[in-house]
Amino acid sequence: MEVVNNKEGRPLAYYLEKFREKDAAAVAARCGLPLDEAQGAVRMTLLGETYSVSHPDFTVVGPAPLTDAERILLLRYLVDGQYAMPSGQYLTYREFPWGEVYLQQFTGRCVKRFAFSYGAKPELLCRIMEHLPAKRLARSDCGWEVELMPGLGVQLLLWLADEEFPPNAQILFSDNFRYAFTAEDLANAGDILLNRMKRIGAGL
Repeated sequence: MEVVNNKEGRPLAYYLEKFREKDAAAVAARCGLPLDEAQGAVRMTLLGETYSVSHPDFTVVGPAPLTDAERILLLRYLVDGQYAMPSGQYLTYREFPWGEVYLQQFTGRCVKRFAFSYGAKPELLCRIMEHLPAKRLARSDCGWEVELMPGLGVQLLLWLADEEFPPNAQILFSDNFRYAFTAEDLANAGDILLNRMKRIGAGL
């Protein structure tokens, strides 16, 4: 597979090589994924869509092509992640290991982007979420929970703009994300989710 030489291309090539070095059965067991031994492929779900990922070549077959950022996120989980059951607790970004280091970037890339994209458009947000595996939350003015991958939940909480205050938001992650991804990965996951939401909204 030809890798584009850009900010995502080099990480993609790096993690592809790491993935090839892994044992498929060990990866499946560590990540809690079904393994088709005959096909040499694991089955993964991203935002409600199921993909077959072959080993060692990382051929991904699913309902729609993945972006490089999405491919890198899947690879990061396969290479270094570990499945763990959630406890039901949701954490802010800064509560994760190294979250303080990347907090400013995450706030700008994800929290503020979410707030100002939908702070005056709650109806659009609701229509978008109907197209995702999302459930409505009672928290905030317009809250939703999305499953990024099985067992890994993301809560998007939105407080709408009014005459006095701009919109405000918070993004929370189920506590088992700490075993699956690093803080930097969480920022990328937020980007991926918001990009998917934007694509859905553009088609409505």
